[in-house]
Formats: sequence, C-alpha cells, structure tokens
Amino acid sequence: MIFDTTKFENVLQVGGIRTGTLDDCRVALFDTGAGLRFTVALDRGGDIVDASFNQFALAWLSPNGLLPPNPAYHTGIEWVRGWAGGLVTTCGPEYVGGPREEDGAKTSLHGRYSNQPSRIELLRNPDPHFGRHEMELGLLTRDSSAFGPTFEIRRTIRCTLGVPEIHIEDAVTNRGDKRVPHHWLYHCNLGWPLLDENARFIYRGKSVHWNVPPPAGQDIVQPLSAAGMNKLKRVPAPMTEHTGMNERGLIVETQAERDGWCRIGLINDKLKLGLEISYPKKALPRMANWQHYGPRGCYVSGIEPFSGSLLGSARDKHALAKQFLAPGETRHYQLKLRVLNGSTELSALKKCDGQVHP
Repeated sequence: MIFDTTKFENVLQVGGIRTGTLDDCRVALFDTGAGLRFTVALDRGGDIVDASFNQFALAWLSPNGLLPPNPAYHTGIEWVRGWAGGLVTTCGPEYVGGPREEDGAKTSLHGRYSNQPSRIELLRNPDPHFGRHEMELGLLTRDSSAFGPTFEIRRTIRCTLGVPEIHIEDAVTNRGDKRVPHHWLYHCNLGWPLLDENARFIYRGKSVHWNVPPPAGQDIVQPLSAAGMNKLKRVPAPMTEHTGMNERGLIVETQAERDGWCRIGLINDKLKLGLEISYPKKALPRMANWQHYGPRGCYVSGIEPFSGSLLGSARDKHALAKQFLAPGETRHYQLKLRVLNGSTELSALKKCDGQVHP
C-alpha cells in the first residue's frame, strides 16, 4: 500500500500503536493500516485478544472477557476462568497441557505465563514521512518465585504499515540458579466467521488423535485411521456432542517447507479469507489442532504450535517430550500470523497442505 504523506500529519490516521486501559487491563491497540487490527493485553503477558480483518472477526473470545491476572488461576483447571480466548494465548513457561504430576510437582492447566503482567520496554510507531513503515512493541515479562524458578521472557511484536501480518519473537531465559523444565505453546484460537462450516485446515505430517472425555477406562489418546484424521481437517457444523468440556483434536509432527518453516492455517473459501500461521520447525516441532464445536457459542478451534509436551511424559514418548533450560540459557521462538485475502493469496497456502497419518 502507498501512503500519500502530503495528505495526513498524524500517523495514527492511517495506522500504528495506541496504548490505554480496557476493562481494567492495560492494552496496546495495533492498526496495521491494511485492514488487520488487534488488541495486545499488556497485563496478560502481551498476548493477543480480539483481532479482526476489515469486517471479519478472526479470533474466538470466551465469555470471561478480558480480566486482570490473578494467581487463583494457577491451580488445576482454574486457568479457564480467567482465559479471554483470543488470537494468541501463550502457554508455559514451565509446563503446558492439562494438570498432572511431573517429576513430583503438580502442574496447572497451560502454566502461569498468560497470568503475568508485562512491562513496556520499547514502543515505536511508524513514520512514513521519514520512510519508516515498521511499528514495534517490546515487552518484558517475569514468571518468578523467591528461591526460583525465575523465567524472564522478552517479547517483540512487529508489524509493517500496509501489511496484514503480525510477527512475534520471544526469548525465554532461565534467570535462576537451577535447571528448570521448559515447555512453550502458542494457543491460536480461531472463531466465527473465519471459522465456519466447510472451512478447512492446512497442515500435514504424522499425527495422533485425542478425544475428551475418553471411553470409560481408556486413555484420551485414541486410535483413528488416516481417513478419520483427515476428515477432522474440515470444519463441521456445531456438534451437540461438544457440550461442556467435550473436545477432540490432533497432535501433528508438522512438515516444514524447504526453508525450515512450517506454514499452516485455516482457509474459508466462502469468504475468500484465510489465516496463515508460520514458524521455524526446529523451535516448535509439533502442533495441536484443538477442536470444540459447541452447539451454543463455544464454536472454536485452536492451532497450537508447541515445544515440549501437551500430554505429559507419562504418555508422551516423543524425543522432545521433556525439555529443560539450564541457568542462564535462552530459548528463542518466532510466530508469524498473516491474513490472506482473495483467491491468489489463498492458493499459495493451499500448496502447503497435505495428508496427516498415524
């Protein structure tokens, strides 16, 4: 997009970042100037809550709304009481997945990260008058305790004026004096109207299937044929069996493109709209596709690139199911989300599709 700098003085007329308070939470409001707008929750680790492209919502929002962080959400499954949903919820930094016992410690659902406030270290708006189109927000978040563990997360969110894309970079550092478990997951929650009947997911690779609740006396990991797995890549109408916490999904060893990046996402051919999610496979080797097609509003599916284990080391025998950070060690992650608008842009993502298989 070309911005005629002779016709505006304040960059916020065409795009940029504003900060303020929304529902008792500090936020940063991003406008890319290309139809993509989104809200960053500064009091929730810099996660992305609502997001839209032109008139279309992209993310599913929970009935909780945006709430301030609260340590009460750090036990069992209480995390769901404070979860706003949204385009990106970050899980970790110690453990992700359901509550369980790991190495003698009791974990909580998806960890503590999204219940930690962030501090702004950098905010830079674009200035087309001087040829600068990039906007950037730098945040520092700490998940710490006296005597440890102490995690420090530096997050940078970048956008370019005129481009409907979000680039997230995270650096997770162990600031303590002991080796600590480290698992990291991006919970990208897609909602209506982007997520709708006959929309389809784009990904490929080796997969396992889970179903909650499982049949009596059985594990949540359930055998499913390749045909059955691939059927889950097409979004259905709301399902009466997905009431309450009933859900299903796949965990996929996603295949990367030649450059080492995985390119996955969701395409809605009816709207000619899609969302591409890309990331380096080396840092995030697996992806979960969580599906909850509830009959009364909780109609959502998550695309969740992750490192570590969602299921826990007792049932997950993947080589990277147990991960640690040594004192002073830093792990780097990248996540890009790009809105695709029109048949030409959608066709490029379709080329990254393929089959999933046991």
